[in-house]
Amino acid sequence: MNPARDAVVINADDLGISAPVNRAIVDCFENGWISSATLMANMPGFEQACDMIQQLELHGRIGQHLVATEGPALTRGIRRCPRLCTPEGVLVGAPGSVLRLTGDEARALEDEWLAQIDAVRRRGITPTHFDSHGHFHTQWPVGTLVMRLARRYGVPAIRLTRNCGPGIPLLKQLYKRAFNARLKRAGFARTAWFGSAADVEALRGARGAVEIMVHPGRDAAGRTIDLTPDPRPLAAVAARWSETHRLVSYAMRPTRVRTALP
Repeated sequence: MNPARDAVVINADDLGISAPVNRAIVDCFENGWISSATLMANMPGFEQACDMIQQLELHGRIGQHLVATEGPALTRGIRRCPRLCTPEGVLVGAPGSVLRLTGDEARALEDEWLAQIDAVRRRGITPTHFDSHGHFHTQWPVGTLVMRLARRYGVPAIRLTRNCGPGIPLLKQLYKRAFNARLKRAGFARTAWFGSAADVEALRGARGAVEIMVHPGRDAAGRTIDLTPDPRPLAAVAARWSETHRLVSYAMRPTRVRTALP
């Protein structure tokens, strides 16, 4: 089996955002329902998440979820940039709003993300890839910054912008093709497709590796589900894709999938 063609990464976003989300993501790892997760360095559950990564030996399955849209800033300089942060130090960057960054904004955002990356590395975690909260990195000037950071730290992969599923207008489709082609030319594209579990439904026969973004949590019955507008059990997502693809992390390490639903 060709791992580049037949691979699927099921990545849990928001590791570190809270203790309940951390526990749901760990449950997914232990059951083989996800192959990867991305860690938020500025959120209340960060230290607990790092401890869990060490205890479960999840190195090689953890990327970094760069944050500019929520939570406390780790640096002071970004507070002087009202499009990115409040004077009190709360990150407020709005996805889809940054057509250009001023010099001060670019420097402040780079310093903030350097601090977030260094926080992860100090805990002995080397990210397999970068993505971002709210897909903030898929804005053109921010993407330039993320590629520079990836080169600086030797991070080999950056998440694509969503390129499958319904509801993408023509102009956005053209932008997304250009952004993803840019990542590919720079050597950071490790998948051909990216979207939510609902977005990728039509890709069963498509060629190329796929990343599925999930947000694990619990429903009222205590089941571990994907907390999206179209919630579904994580066990079902993993079982469906394991039939046709090999479940891997961004380090392309295979992981076991429990194919029988509980």
